[in-house]
Amino acid sequence: MSLEEAEQAAQKVRRWKARVLRHRPLSPTAFELTLSREGLDFRAGQLLTVHGRTLYEDRNYSIASGEKDDHIQILYRLIPSGALTPQLAALAEGDALEISAPSGEFMIRDRARPLVFIATGTGIAPCRSYIRTHPDLAITILHGVRTAEDLFYRDELSSLAYHPCLSADNSAEFRGRVTDLSKTFPFPDNAHFYLCGANEMFYDMRDILRERNINPAAIFTEAYYYTHEV
Repeated sequence: MSLEEAEQAAQKVRRWKARVLRHRPLSPTAFELTLSREGLDFRAGQLLTVHGRTLYEDRNYSIASGEKDDHIQILYRLIPSGALTPQLAALAEGDALEISAPSGEFMIRDRARPLVFIATGTGIAPCRSYIRTHPDLAITILHGVRTAEDLFYRDELSSLAYHPCLSADNSAEFRGRVTDLSKTFPFPDNAHFYLCGANEMFYDMRDILRERNINPAAIFTEAYYYTHEV
């Protein structure tokens, strides 16, 4: 992105106070926040910034809802020692939350090509936004977590080409990391690859995809965290 494009994008970011419409647990440590949209326009794959008490507590979250939904949803994991998530965990219906949106460039580049979405943990959030926005999308999903309780949105995704990978649980079709499955998985031809989640996964996946002769120009990433941070 050029400096001019970055400045134009920054000018489009809107800051306002949203209302909490719903706050529900998806697992013992992960939660979905549903917020008032207030007419905000965004594209599937973009980010929402949640503002804490100070600038240093601000955090970005991928929007998990669709472009046409009448609300905005984000998925977060509670980190008890974290700067922001304990504040989020204390929110109740009707509370106000200061946010800015949209930002980021993790949008779909070419909907005519098959899309392979590879996620770890809460990195599944933008994938949900993609499919809620484009229900006819030709998408293959590999989601890696430790146990089945962290297969967020599994019920919504299970009607698609959805492949959960559990590293510490035998209840799914594949026992192991998402990187293990990717070494032999029959990816569709001419696909674009979207990686979202732990930074360490990106490094491993780039090596795996290179060994499988995938063009690096067909790989797009959205970093969420380092594994040691959670």
